[in-house]
Amino acid sequence: MAEGFKLSKPAAGPGGIGGLVRAQAQALRASGVTAVEMAVMGAMTLLALWMVLYPVAWLVWGVFHSAPPGEGGEWTLQNFREVFWNPSYWTAVGRTLALGIGVVVLSSAIGIPLAWLVVKTDLPGKRWVELSAILPFFTSTFIGALAWTLLGNPTNGMINLWLGIPLNIYSVWGMIWVTGVYMAPYMYLFTAAALRSVDTTYEEVSFTSGAGLLRTLTRVTFPLILPALLSGMTLVFIITMGVFGVAAILGFPARIYVLATDIYSKAFYSPPRFGEASVAATSLIVMSALCIMSQRWLLRRGSYALVSGRGFRLKLYSLGKLTPFALAGSLSYGLIAVVLPFLVMVKVSFQPYATPNFGPWTLNSWYIFFNKPDLMDTTLRSLYLSTAGATLSILMTSVIAYVIHRGRAPGRRLLEQITAMPVAIPGIVMGLGLIWGYIIWPIWGTIWILVLAYLTIFMPYGVRALGANVIQIHHELEESSRVHGGSWLRTFLRVVLPLLRPGISSTWILLFVIFLREISAAVLLTTHTTRVLPILIFEQWTDGELNIMCAGALLLTFIMFSVISIFKLVFKVDVTPVYR
Repeated sequence: MAEGFKLSKPAAGPGGIGGLVRAQAQALRASGVTAVEMAVMGAMTLLALWMVLYPVAWLVWGVFHSAPPGEGGEWTLQNFREVFWNPSYWTAVGRTLALGIGVVVLSSAIGIPLAWLVVKTDLPGKRWVELSAILPFFTSTFIGALAWTLLGNPTNGMINLWLGIPLNIYSVWGMIWVTGVYMAPYMYLFTAAALRSVDTTYEEVSFTSGAGLLRTLTRVTFPLILPALLSGMTLVFIITMGVFGVAAILGFPARIYVLATDIYSKAFYSPPRFGEASVAATSLIVMSALCIMSQRWLLRRGSYALVSGRGFRLKLYSLGKLTPFALAGSLSYGLIAVVLPFLVMVKVSFQPYATPNFGPWTLNSWYIFFNKPDLMDTTLRSLYLSTAGATLSILMTSVIAYVIHRGRAPGRRLLEQITAMPVAIPGIVMGLGLIWGYIIWPIWGTIWILVLAYLTIFMPYGVRALGANVIQIHHELEESSRVHGGSWLRTFLRVVLPLLRPGISSTWILLFVIFLREISAAVLLTTHTTRVLPILIFEQWTDGELNIMCAGALLLTFIMFSVISIFKLVFKVDVTPVYR
């Protein structure tokens, strides 16, 4: 009923504007919308509009101006000429597209088979396989890139010297490998969620018609879950185009630039060229938007209904003699993505310098890192930022999710579209927009500019995760509260929020970990007084202190997994539903 609500047009006659207002007010009351709900929905819409569009508008303003952020400048088109007429820009665009496509292919080749094995087969040890598939999600592509510089260095990399494999991680292929390995959990999660909704009856009909397993998968199963596959691929592609940590660590030594590192170099290399950086950033937004539009165009061309009115069946396929190979291949992903990089960083952190040999051993790297004068402040600042940011994000996105999925106020679809917009805005682009928009504000140069950046960039994560939990709450519970006199606000606070507590806890952990490891926006927004732990680790890499860098990366990893373990073991929070 709420979905079909429309503002009614008053009958012709006297009354004018007053009659129109009264008619619309009566229509709102008839739909069950309260003044509090309208106020909350309006406030959330304005807040989301401000958070997303204000920095983007300033970014566009910077495209057409000659002065740096905080200064007036003159209107100009020179920024476009400097960027579009430079062959290096188009080289960066080509590399960015190649990187995005390569990562989508690799992450799909890893994530989709893992999801099929876990959901659709009798593979033993599924909990361990799923943990192996999800665990890289809790780590960081930035830390993974640091570890793979030790493994895949073309001169003294451990893979080269130990196995004799001529691997050069400082290349576009190296970027694709590292990013693809850590993006595979996204494809796993999207695919697994969709496969759990596929009725095995469709596949059995295919088998009855004489089709084999491969033909059934390619002609029946995967076409049915195409929306989920395209959504996962689109998200992976967009994230990859804006990834900074991997592109910088693997690209800078070889002078290989993609758009993310090109934006950084234009904005912070002397002399800074913020106008040109804004042009490159805007083009990245356009590319992301075109990718999303292409996905929606493809999905409009077909029908992908999975659930019908008939009984639902999920039958597991027997792997038979292939079971040991499938299990070994599934667990090897976690070994390559998490265990091997972790062991390498542990080894190097206890050595005086990065070497493929075992020994000499020392605690000097840990001593130097833990005796850095700003380490304690930086670590506490990172924890404060992640804790406060995740908490504020939960407070905001829980209200937004409830308004979108349970509200009756008009404009809910607009709010949903606004909160989804940051998906198309990479972190480094949003960081540049915030520089333009807030450099003269009092929050500039404080930790609150980072909080604002993270709240904006990762708003879709909270809205999506909590929205899935809101949908699972039956309408009858809210209707019962209102029948007994509960207002919209009281129903939300006393009925909905307590029922959302498990989802809120798991989503809070997700956001905490993301905020703690984020570097793309932080690399543009931090100063020497607001440095966070990923930036401190990045600085050790730029200084060539790889052993000290490993100590810092291990500290960051330890903090992330400690928080996850505390919530899971002590507070009994299931951290997996939010990812499924």
